[in-house]
Amino acid sequence: MNWWRSLDLHIMWMCSVYLFIDALNGFLLQKGLPGGGLSAVFKSLLLALMLWQLLVYQRRCVLFVVSLLVLLLLGPAYSLLLFGHQAGFSYDVGMALKLISPLVACAYFADLVQRDRAFAMTSLHWCMAIGAAVIVANMALGRLGFGFTAYLPSDFFDELNLGTKGFFKATNEVSALLLVYSAYWFGFCWVWRRRWYPVAVALALFCSSAMLTKTGNAGVFLLAVFIPVLHAAMIWRGHPKLLVTAAVFALSGLAALLLAWPHIVAHFPDKLWLAYQQNGLLGLLLSSRDLFVADNWAFASRHFSEWHRLLGIGTAGLDLYSSKPLAEIDPADLLIWFGIAGFAWCLLWFGLVIRASVLAFWQTPRSMLAAIVPLNLVLLLVSLMAGHVMTSGMLWIPWGLLNGSLWLWQEKTHVA
Repeated sequence: MNWWRSLDLHIMWMCSVYLFIDALNGFLLQKGLPGGGLSAVFKSLLLALMLWQLLVYQRRCVLFVVSLLVLLLLGPAYSLLLFGHQAGFSYDVGMALKLISPLVACAYFADLVQRDRAFAMTSLHWCMAIGAAVIVANMALGRLGFGFTAYLPSDFFDELNLGTKGFFKATNEVSALLLVYSAYWFGFCWVWRRRWYPVAVALALFCSSAMLTKTGNAGVFLLAVFIPVLHAAMIWRGHPKLLVTAAVFALSGLAALLLAWPHIVAHFPDKLWLAYQQNGLLGLLLSSRDLFVADNWAFASRHFSEWHRLLGIGTAGLDLYSSKPLAEIDPADLLIWFGIAGFAWCLLWFGLVIRASVLAFWQTPRSMLAAIVPLNLVLLLVSLMAGHVMTSGMLWIPWGLLNGSLWLWQEKTHVA
């Protein structure tokens, strides 16, 4: 085994165990033990190793990544010069690295697929198997009372057990992460192990219900429905009447939902009922994030020049005026933090992965691509409504690997 292949082996091993490191990091934080930065160091090393391999095999990609990173940090760097807010700028650097990380993981794995297809397929499968096992075990421990609650008690809810995230730190990030692993296993089971499909869905619903997040529950439901539908594309694509019938049923279901809405609302849990009472349906869907976006944009407009806002003001600037600089709607946050460059990169990244996965899917619909297409679309919705997709430090590894795996499914393959 040569040195480069050995490095690939270490990278994929790190991709497999990183969620265990995240959970260990959370455990150390909860217990007040040293080592709380273990996860950040581990993932920084992983990112550096991926970049090194890209430097060897795909130098143009590294040049693009570095150029994008510099462009993203122009505005925050100017804010640092103006205000000297070093902690805020450090946060901006970390966030910019998170933005480029899915691209690095995707490019690295796509290159690995070209260099060693069999190794890439086996490694991806083990990454998804170990990661999913860590999530399920973590949620099970959370249900048993270990780890962190998903939501903190508030003035309206004095109960202490508002969901669980186990030993993971960020509830919304874990919800989006669950969707990535769910998509892989739903697709895998539907293509190769169909009798296990209900088990995979049940485990995903167990995890999403443990967290009590709209993102997790709705996302798992959408993936569970649309992956089999897309996998059957060869059937319904050649039968227009079947498509018309499905559209009629969908519209009928929507009409029934609207008619039953008052009765559905009456049975909402307290948390959802309060949000609906205060801000209506939009407030329920966005959890008032639109209000935080409006406040942050008002602060930016009031205190920063127009050209500075075009470059981005970063947390190095916004943190001086806003009590919640992270509004949790990705495109809006990236526009304020990194200006036009951040907003454009968010749109470009989603455009690239959705277009690439759809084109690949139409060539080979009866494959794992039937899982990757709806995953990217659902994550776009999550990014627009709940954030923590482009700005996640947990999501970039499996999401990037899956989008880099498109060439794996272009012909009939078997997972080792």
